[in-house]
Amino acid sequence: MTKEKTRYKYGDVIIRERKGRYYVYKLETLNGEVKERYVGPLDDVVKTYVKLKVGVEGGTPFNGPAGT
Repeated sequence: MTKEKTRYKYGDVIIRERKGRYYVYKLETLNGEVKERYVGPLDDVVKTYVKLKVGVEGGTPFNGPAGT
């Protein structure tokens, strides 16, 4: 029985499953070569995204015009 390799691609982001955990990679093009840069575990990436979205102090992020 062959284990199926799990990989999801969204634009320039790749999510891979290894040993039951998911990891995030970002595709970068350098001198015509496409390379993958490791970002981190998916759960850490999501936690960071949520913190940035709702603000570090638990409030809503400022959506008004810049400079006010």
